[in-house]
Amino acid sequence: MLKITSGNEIAWLQERLRLGMSGGRFPAGSWLRQDTLAEQYGVSRFVVRGALERLAETGSIEHVPHRGYRVRHWNRREREELTEARLVIEQAMVPLMMARKTPAGVAMVRRAMEGFEKAAREQDGEAMALANHGFHRALADLAGNAALARQVNWLREQGLRGAGPGWPRVSGVERSLKEHHDMLSALEADDPMTLQGVIHQHLTAWQERPRGAGEEDGNQVTDTTVS
Repeated sequence: MLKITSGNEIAWLQERLRLGMSGGRFPAGSWLRQDTLAEQYGVSRFVVRGALERLAETGSIEHVPHRGYRVRHWNRREREELTEARLVIEQAMVPLMMARKTPAGVAMVRRAMEGFEKAAREQDGEAMALANHGFHRALADLAGNAALARQVNWLREQGLRGAGPGWPRVSGVERSLKEHHDMLSALEADDPMTLQGVIHQHLTAWQERPRGAGEEDGNQVTDTTVS
């Protein structure tokens, strides 16, 4: 049996916090209080501090001197850059997905898609965000390249910071459901061109909404559809 060490605990908590941020439990702008997290996750403050320091090093959160750690906002320009980076990587991964996919891998994508649908029926915003995360992770895993999968997963999680918890519009949920189905159908039909097209549509849909009053390139993005 693996002995639990402080290093293992820090890595475990880092993962829990990372998923909590992408799932909306800790939305952009929220403070991550060490005492609260230690009690919530049943770990020491040393472990909490270690996990927060690691997340700050990756840019997921920011350290504000004399105040603590806060989940950072991504402004519109930053999120556009993240989207562009995702497009470059994810569309380039499609040929690998097609060449290396396995029945078991495709089945995992389908199960993740069905998990998202279940959460949508129950109108559980956090569960939807986490299921969406699982769908895209399963999709990336089909490429059979762990380094690429890690990179695209990191980019996606950063982009979710500006979206806050859950899905802001019913139309966004319906769009995501359809595009998930379309991606799976393209995979099963061995149609890389269609898959690349749906990925582009899926990742850029948030840019189509009108900007709010006063929202400029340097301002934070809110009320965006999660992809």
